[in-house]
Amino acid sequence: MDSTPLIGITSSWAPFERNRPVLPDGSFDYLKNEYSDSIARAGGASVIIPNFEKDGWGLLDHLINRLDGLLLSGGSDLAPDFFGENEISEAGCFIRRRRDELELELLRRWDSIRPDRPILAICRGHQVLNVYYGGTLIQDFAACGKATIPENHRTPDGHRTYHEIEVLGGTLLAEITGEGTIKVNSSHHQGTDRLGEGFIVSARAADGIIEAIELKEPKRWLLSVQWHPEALNDEASDRIFEAFVEACRK
Repeated sequence: MDSTPLIGITSSWAPFERNRPVLPDGSFDYLKNEYSDSIARAGGASVIIPNFEKDGWGLLDHLINRLDGLLLSGGSDLAPDFFGENEISEAGCFIRRRRDELELELLRRWDSIRPDRPILAICRGHQVLNVYYGGTLIQDFAACGKATIPENHRTPDGHRTYHEIEVLGGTLLAEITGEGTIKVNSSHHQGTDRLGEGFIVSARAADGIIEAIELKEPKRWLLSVQWHPEALNDEASDRIFEAFVEACRK
């Protein structure tokens, strides 16, 4: 019997844009290979979940029934009205509502159909997961007056940076990576504000920004991180994907 778990990965979405350089005019789903490559190295197989139009949302059920785990990938900012706020103009949010709506619906259906199956959430996925469970976000650190570490969480022109975080003891994340300080990559201007219901913090940056959350009373394997382990070639990142794939295999 094949023990290779099948994992669904959410994808980014781009709308129609005429005369777009290099890429086609039409709307399309897309995803960096780093996610599927990381799953493959850990022994899993993956499929990309399309950003269906609303009349195709019923197809999600067919996918979910075949999946052993779900990875919520990075990408655009979640629209603030999904966590009960008006958009702050100074925040510079980059929003794709079609993706927002699809992923929140995906999580509703996942909890209904596969409530015991693992979820790994990364960057945007980390924020979507927190909001789905009733949490809120800081729309932009600078616009909301949040002082951050000297390295910041991304460069002024939106590029990736690197900084240390503290993994808290007694957590799933600590079991995977070890307790204490690890170095992560960072490319976000938003962060977790109020935690979703039933969650605890499992890692923070030196400025207090929440870097990882997980379930307080685990009913299933669920880990949500703000950084991009799929883009780091280090032992801690490998362990995260290995633990996720192994949980999906069970």
